[in-house]
Amino acid sequence: MNADQDPKPGTIAEQTLDPQNWARFRKLGHRALDDLIDYLQTVDERPVWQSLPPAAKNLFAEPLAKKGLGDDAVYEQVKQHVLPYPTGNIHPRFWSWVGGTGTPTQLIADMVMSTMNSCGLGFDESAASHVELQLLDWLKALLDYPLDASGLLVSGGSMANLVGLAVARTAQAPYDARDTGVDSHQHARLIYYTSSEAHSCIRKGIELLGLGSQSLRTIPVLDDYSMDVSALRRAIASDRAAGRQPACIVATSGTVNTGASDSLCELADIAEQEKLWLHVDGAFGACVRLSSRFRELAAGLERADSVAFDLHKWLYVQYNCGAVLVRGDSPHKATFSVLPAYLRKLDRGLASGPVNFSEYGVQLSRSFHALRAWMALRSAGSQRYAEQIEQNIDQARYLSNLVDDHKELERLAPTAMNIVNFRYRAEGLDESQLNDLNAELLMRLHEDGVAAPSATELNGCFSIRVANTNHRSRRADFDALVAGAVRIGRELASRC
Repeated sequence: MNADQDPKPGTIAEQTLDPQNWARFRKLGHRALDDLIDYLQTVDERPVWQSLPPAAKNLFAEPLAKKGLGDDAVYEQVKQHVLPYPTGNIHPRFWSWVGGTGTPTQLIADMVMSTMNSCGLGFDESAASHVELQLLDWLKALLDYPLDASGLLVSGGSMANLVGLAVARTAQAPYDARDTGVDSHQHARLIYYTSSEAHSCIRKGIELLGLGSQSLRTIPVLDDYSMDVSALRRAIASDRAAGRQPACIVATSGTVNTGASDSLCELADIAEQEKLWLHVDGAFGACVRLSSRFRELAAGLERADSVAFDLHKWLYVQYNCGAVLVRGDSPHKATFSVLPAYLRKLDRGLASGPVNFSEYGVQLSRSFHALRAWMALRSAGSQRYAEQIEQNIDQARYLSNLVDDHKELERLAPTAMNIVNFRYRAEGLDESQLNDLNAELLMRLHEDGVAAPSATELNGCFSIRVANTNHRSRRADFDALVAGAVRIGRELASRC
């Protein structure tokens, strides 16, 4: 038979990727679920992190075989070479970056999601569309944001910020930026303002939108690492005098380095006075609005034109799940809406769903990841999450006191929310030597399995950075961190 000829009907057996033996697959599924629940239940009995051994790395270097090994054999490889070597963020002593821990409830959600495999289009009349819309309404209420705002679930804070920055561009440009592209030759250059402590995704977003890094003004910060509002006012005035167009203030609620928050109320006032768009990167800090004790740390958030935040940070949702909210529907939809005939909503049937999510963001294909947060919030209730956030802040203050009370440790920044920065100090070492010592100390904390903070640099000092969005952490874990840091610090200092 030639390659371009179809076989005769019935000459080739039709196949499927479903199991040939469902009973055997059911047995494997039950075993895997039991293993995973045991894995979560005993997480504190394992090191926070450990390096992959040669056997695992060799496995991951193998080419793809033409003939498969079968489900049981592959699962055994996963148990031996994958499960023991996670990033570690489910562990109670993981405090790197701003890593959420997830909850066991969402293990069930993941199984339901994978089984349904809904594509999250929004205009498909399915449970997935309605779950996501309800979740977005819950999030608006939790953040005290206008209930008539539009919203979208995205992959994380970088994409959520990109959406907000794009809507600001559409709303502020005195021309049709979608039609002509960004025009800085015939029109005044659009200027965005953010602090020197803003997340790097802000610059990336500005560049990806075609505005160019020349459109981004980096405003210095005060001693508490919040944006210097006076410097912002001067920068806006300077740009106007030079014929440029101030367009957007990008504020931060919970900076990635120190957890500081810009003065959102003051920035909202300036945005109103200057007719600028106010976007807030609240990747984790926005969620402090759930707390009755600490909600004022994000006062003014409700006045923002757009807000980006991550559910996989301080709402403890499994990766990945971010969100963006935009005041009003029109500017959001006007930025992204493209409706070809094949995505047209119909009056009845499958394509009669409530909203086309692709009109509010970049993605068309999207998973049903809303179910994770929906199940978690519905199971525990918002008050439980508020208490968990408050516990994390109290624990950060506890750690700050431990550091302050120890003569060999030094705190490097105010503890504004849930992030603590510190280092080990040794007599007779200069700043360069201290930086090297603390970098080695941090790596030893990881390699010894003691704890997993991350690192940053503050005023030229290498900082051990503890970002606490971990619902499994206990005060004893912070005691262990300090004890480990002092022990390793003394050992390293003795060699200097």
